[in-house]
Amino acid sequence: MLDAGGATTAAVLAGTSRLRDLGLLPIVVTGRSRPAFLRLAGADPLLTLFHPEVLLEDGDVVLDRAGGHCRTAATLPLPAVDQVVRACADVVASCGGGRLVASSRRAAAAYAMAYRIPRRDIDVAAPAGPVSRLVVFDAAPPAVAGTRRRPLNAFDATVFTAAGRGKATGLAELLAERFGEQDLSRVVAFGDGDNDADLLAASRVGVAVQGCSTAARAAARVCLDRPLGTYLETVDLRDLLRCAARQAR
Repeated sequence: MLDAGGATTAAVLAGTSRLRDLGLLPIVVTGRSRPAFLRLAGADPLLTLFHPEVLLEDGDVVLDRAGGHCRTAATLPLPAVDQVVRACADVVASCGGGRLVASSRRAAAAYAMAYRIPRRDIDVAAPAGPVSRLVVFDAAPPAVAGTRRRPLNAFDATVFTAAGRGKATGLAELLAERFGEQDLSRVVAFGDGDNDADLLAASRVGVAVQGCSTAARAAARVCLDRPLGTYLETVDLRDLLRCAARQAR
């Protein structure tokens, strides 16, 4: 939906508006942290078309854009947080309310560069409150029970989240809580990265956009060969859902 600079195109804006006119509800599910998301000022015209609650950190943090509140939907076990912080010198934790806390100035600087956010958005202090994510800038962090880990392709970093979590889980929880949905059987998901693969695979229809990763392409039912905006302006997603439902029977 957005480019690397946080901007969108007129076609994407028009296509998303069309989805709303068709009775569909767009929801943002992103890997961005709260500070990174809040800096997307240029996305405001697009975001007004989306559900006011945004799933951050791959669904582990929920931001209410209307009220400005942020809550943690999934937390790392406290023993796991303690183990990682004790074993590694350079760690950044995402704490309650989406606050970023670094164990060292070097970790804060590395995180700011890796995620392209200002260094001032990261405090240097001990983690406090619920921790949804740890980013470790260490070539060989320990294996930790109760966590899921994946490499961050920058600075030899590793991301720790709670085991069994991902975008699919976070979205399913929100849909159940807000709309009484039992699963993702009425969801069309769009994505381009490795962290989108679980959502693309679990949704009724997963759509991999142009320039997607190998994992996203393998998980998707549909792979776009045209710009996303052009697709959204012409496709009937309701019909796509109906066809996918018939094929699944």
